[in-house]
Amino acid sequence: MKDNKKRYRSLLVWGIISLVSCSSIYLFCNFIASKQTNHFPLFFDFELSFPLVPWMIYFYISLAILLFLNVILLKDPKVIKAFSVCLILTVLIAGVVFILFPGKLGFKRVTDVTGYQWLFSLLHTVDQPFNLYPSLHITYSSLTVFAIIDQTKNKLFHLILILWLLMIGFSVVLVHQHHLFDILTGIILAGLVIKFVYRRLIPKAA
Repeated sequence: MKDNKKRYRSLLVWGIISLVSCSSIYLFCNFIASKQTNHFPLFFDFELSFPLVPWMIYFYISLAILLFLNVILLKDPKVIKAFSVCLILTVLIAGVVFILFPGKLGFKRVTDVTGYQWLFSLLHTVDQPFNLYPSLHITYSSLTVFAIIDQTKNKLFHLILILWLLMIGFSVVLVHQHHLFDILTGIILAGLVIKFVYRRLIPKAA
């Protein structure tokens, strides 16, 4: 019972800190980037031929479900803290890039997508196309899947998580929210934070 209280307290405290920090920093950086006159288009021309696949938006927004799984599966308060610190650190690092090198999306945003209008309209209203690289959608997904795999033992579940992560990776491009460079830099950011922050806070079990 005492351990559960510590866990719930940790989830509440670090959940609030993470949510407020990550949301406010991301939105602030997007606002600042939207006011700048120079935006950097870091994509290949061939990427613009990638089709819009509307149903992939379900995988895109499934990041929220992944994050919620941490509430259920991460038991140790130290792990909860480490994961939250990683989330906050990544948005701080990415935020610097967003402000110094605001991105330019190559895709033309379309909201009139039959059957998905309200989802795309909401997405485009909340997320302006400037916080592109590194893709925090990819970074957060990668960190979340890594933390869950690190703290669980079911191999089939791990495989499902990896496939889920791959589908999220496809989705950020196929809903025309990101480019390949954004995905690559998002993965790199997640890898660096895992190696130099998470693993120092939570050493790998022998």
